Amino acid sequence: MTQPLYIAFVWHMHQPYYRDLATGQCIMPWVRLHAAKDYVDMVKRLEEFPTIHQTFNIVPSLVDQLEEYLPPRNQSDAFLEVSRKAAAELSEQDQRFVLQWFFLANVDRMIKPYPRYHDLLAKRGVHFNDEDWPIIQKRFHTQDYLDLQVWFNLAWIDPWLRHQDPVLKSLETKGAQFSEEEKLYVLEAHLALLSQVIPIYRSAAQQGRIELTTSPYYHPIMPLLCDLRTAHVALPQLRLPERAFRHPDDARWQLQQGLARHHEAFGQQAQGLWPPEGSVSEEFVKLAMESGLRWIATDEEILWRTLKTSRAPSILYRPHLLRRKGGQLAIVFRDRELSDLIGFVYSQWDPKVAVADFIKRLGEISQQFRSAVQPALVSIILDGENAWESYANDGHDFFMGLYAALANDGRFRCVTVSEFLDTFPVDQTESLPELFSGSWIDGNFSTWVGHPEKNAAWQALSETRDALASMSREDPRTQQAWKSLGIAEGSDWMWWFGETHFSAQAMEFDQLFRAHLANAYHFSGLEVPPTLQTPIRRQTASPIYAPTGIIHPTVDGRETSYYEWLYAGRFDLTQQYSAMHRGAQGLRRLYYGFDETFQYLRLDVDPGVLVQLPSWTVTFDFAQGVHICLIRNSTGVRADVIPQGIAKLLWSFDRLFELAIPLTAFGLSSENHNTLELAVTFSAAEEVLERYPTQGTLALTTSLAELESQNWVV
Repeated sequence: MTQPLYIAFVWHMHQPYYRDLATGQCIMPWVRLHAAKDYVDMVKRLEEFPTIHQTFNIVPSLVDQLEEYLPPRNQSDAFLEVSRKAAAELSEQDQRFVLQWFFLANVDRMIKPYPRYHDLLAKRGVHFNDEDWPIIQKRFHTQDYLDLQVWFNLAWIDPWLRHQDPVLKSLETKGAQFSEEEKLYVLEAHLALLSQVIPIYRSAAQQGRIELTTSPYYHPIMPLLCDLRTAHVALPQLRLPERAFRHPDDARWQLQQGLARHHEAFGQQAQGLWPPEGSVSEEFVKLAMESGLRWIATDEEILWRTLKTSRAPSILYRPHLLRRKGGQLAIVFRDRELSDLIGFVYSQWDPKVAVADFIKRLGEISQQFRSAVQPALVSIILDGENAWESYANDGHDFFMGLYAALANDGRFRCVTVSEFLDTFPVDQTESLPELFSGSWIDGNFSTWVGHPEKNAAWQALSETRDALASMSREDPRTQQAWKSLGIAEGSDWMWWFGETHFSAQAMEFDQLFRAHLANAYHFSGLEVPPTLQTPIRRQTASPIYAPTGIIHPTVDGRETSYYEWLYAGRFDLTQQYSAMHRGAQGLRRLYYGFDETFQYLRLDVDPGVLVQLPSWTVTFDFAQGVHICLIRNSTGVRADVIPQGIAKLLWSFDRLFELAIPLTAFGLSSENHNTLELAVTFSAAEEVLERYPTQGTLALTTSLAELESQNWVV
């Protein structure tokens, strides 16, 4: 009889430790928001499919933070505190906080579908800057703030769960003019869902429907804690901090404490473990064996680099044995393509098409093992919380379709990793050689070390670790100091330093990392170094914003509505591009965007500068051969255009400049969009007063595919 293809889904649930141990404050809301949107529904969906068994990896620092919101501690976070305040009693600082942060949600999936929420975003604008505040403040009134408080929190409740609550469903339908009582109901719903997380996972594990695994306590990159020089295995030329970091005892502590916390929370010993970011090394493997773990997992790239071979299904789709002097354990390797399709690709597809594609791919793998003696195990391992806001309906339609297809197809059987090992023990006749040191990201560690900002963070971490070296971890007087250090060893802080990833809260991550280090000094009775008051991350407000969607503005020289240029790209000319003279700056901001027919430009000006000049010229020079001069003299404003006679060219000047240039003028169409290169000059009396940029050109995105890729946030 042909064996089914065994499939092991491993969902990794993880949040860094956001709470400041010294103040008790929590400046970021992500534990609460993901509890309301992602943790409960991921398990609850499986109740309809009893044959679909899955593995959930839950990081201990996440468990701690979930419990901190619950009685008897009843702790909060900054976003929850501002949400609880009556809209009429918000201070100006509170109002700015709400307008700055309460649109932290996927625009296409969590804001646009709700007209009132989308309208509030349009009133504020996609990009929020301090200089915009006086204008924005005039637009917003008490009911606007109240509706925004409600929508931010309502949108972060999983829509499937939201629709099961008659009150929440009615609030979504109502859409606006919410009351303070309705807002409090939404906030209580957050806490109610949060309180369900640990019990629902514990119950599902006790019933045998899921397996619970864990990670080291505060999610550190274990090989780098053991020895930072491990990064040179994959990248020998990578620049490392001058100060060495080699503390395997810290790695051992993170692992042992993490396993103990898992057992305390769920009443079961974890058999398996996802090393943070799939990061492995031989030194880490030794610690894993010491701890009594049965299996670990990592990315397939580690397997190919270990064996020095190319991809082979017969090698990938089975557990392997790691036998060493100190013991042995099994290791499974994630199918990168299948995992990344769910994590990064299928969110943009129709759910039915995505499910069909995934089942087709699994079927092709199954076909390869039809006559195999040994059963195959496909390991699909990815983040279990962050991808779903990019999916329509928070991924519910995709998941329900996928689980139904898997449950009803005899070719497949979904199991936990330990279930597979129970039925098909790992082959004891062979063992993998020395394991290659790397992570799931390109098989190396450059995401966490090598960039000057990341190296500066490691330097500060090393200095703090050395300051605690003579103090006992067991001494009650210094336990909080060691805990603060352990938190700072987590992977997320290094993740957000450098230029690899984008976060609207990157500076908040920097601040919190330094606060954890400062707390280590504070709790140990040592003086906090003044260097920890200085941000590690460069504090430069970006003057450049890429487009986030197609636009269709009315070319009338005015901002006709908030929506017109909402999703346009923008160059803030006042921040990066200096005027060529020392007088006041006449040109302020350049907006750009496109649709299927036109390239649109909007140029904001300082009317006080322009009115002082009897005549002036604004020129738009495209490297593609299009030149448009808007000339003001005593008779008014006219346009000179090269090449002459561009069909359907539209332009207007009233309070600002607006232009619509046919894509055909650049030799482009909706099928072959490309990047346009533009320079803008402002002249008077035949003298160039301003040029943007001072040298070269501005690059304007005109490709829909590029636009979508720029706005994927992982």
